[in-house]
Amino acid sequence: MSPPHSSDSFTTPPISGTRRDEVDAMDTRFLADEMSLWLTPAYGAANVVMQLANAAVAYGVMESTVDSGNLHKHPFKRGRTTLTYIAVAVAGNARDRQIYREAVGQAHKFVRSSKQSPVRYNAFDPALQLWVGSCMALVFEDSRRLRGGRTYHDPDEIHRAAAIFATTLQVPPQLWPADRQALARYREEQLQRLDFDDRMREFLIGTARLDFLPAPTEKLLGDWNLFMTLGYLPPTLRAKLGFDWTDAQQRRFESLLRLLRVLDRLTPHLIAHLGLRLLIWDMRARHAIGITVV
Repeated sequence: MSPPHSSDSFTTPPISGTRRDEVDAMDTRFLADEMSLWLTPAYGAANVVMQLANAAVAYGVMESTVDSGNLHKHPFKRGRTTLTYIAVAVAGNARDRQIYREAVGQAHKFVRSSKQSPVRYNAFDPALQLWVGSCMALVFEDSRRLRGGRTYHDPDEIHRAAAIFATTLQVPPQLWPADRQALARYREEQLQRLDFDDRMREFLIGTARLDFLPAPTEKLLGDWNLFMTLGYLPPTLRAKLGFDWTDAQQRRFESLLRLLRVLDRLTPHLIAHLGLRLLIWDMRARHAIGITVV
């Protein structure tokens, strides 16, 4: 088996020419309309697996010495910080994004490869953070696809606003792909480059099986979550993980999606907006009283 690629093997997309302060100041609240309380959560595990499919990102997480953000040691805290990151990107203002970027930077400064690491990585590497941000932005494209093509806003406008998922990390705005077509080419290039060793594959599958949650939860929901994760993943990534996907599985997956679409149509957008606002208020309160944000 060939070794996983390091961050050096990931290229950057075309320059878009936007300044960070312009991106931070964008009003991205309309993005909440594109998120679904039913489609997005079940999709979340697949999105995390896709982020971690980059070997340098995966090893950065697996070898991280920052225990406070360890998924297996503090799964609910990690869930809160991830959801807050999404809320800051979608519903935050420029100050919120600056606070969160600095908090993430404080945690990331300890995440770098050692001499013993099989893959070189540095959590401040823009190429790695761009991959994570581009995966997060994919939720809007996939939500549109899962809704049968239905969208509430112009896809090009969504693409421009989704740059916030990368710049809320440390990615310079100039690295965000200029348009949706450039982003699609970038993702496909990276998907073709992905390669796993056995440790990575076990880690990704375990994450999809919810092995970081208490045993009763994992036993109850693990197989279902793995099935849904595989259904959501791009076929290229699913195959690289070593899974076949039959026509019968696809039919079962699509049946579940039809149910989720119905629930999605029946749920007011206000609920998603309110959930994001509550996370923003929590983050601001934590920052104001000096409690850790990340």
